[in-house]
Formats: sequence, structure tokens, C-alpha cells
Amino acid sequence: MYVYAGLGVATIAALTLFGWVLYRAGRNAARVLSEQQNVTEANAQNATMARMNEASASAPQTDDEVLAKLRDGKEGQ
Repeated sequence: MYVYAGLGVATIAALTLFGWVLYRAGRNAARVLSEQQNVTEANAQNATMARMNEASASAPQTDDEVLAKLRDGKEGQ
């Protein structure tokens, strides 16, 4: 009788441990996927900001600079 009760308790404990391990594995997988998506979004934002900074840095600041570029034939290059 005690052997069967012990086996029943051990079985329940094993199933509980197995369920907990599966639960943790699922949460960890979801966290990894979420972090990968965040990295992808951050890289896209960084690329956009880099293009905006390059455009801002290479843009003429005054009317005289615009006219000089047009005279030199460098506008649009």
C-alpha cells in the first residue's frame, strides 16, 4: 500500500516538474523571439537615422551654397 502511494506521489511530482520545465522553456523561447524582434526594429531605426544624418550633413546650409553647387554642376550627385 505504501509503495503504491509513494509511486503515485513520485509520479505526480515528476509530472509537475515536467510541466514546470516546459513552461519555463516556452517563456524563454518567447523572450528570445521578442528580443530578436527588438534588435531588428532597432537596426532599422538606426539605419534610418544614419541616412537622415547623412542627408542633413551633406545638405547645403545657405542659398549661396545651393547656387554654388548648381553653378558647379554638382547638385543631385
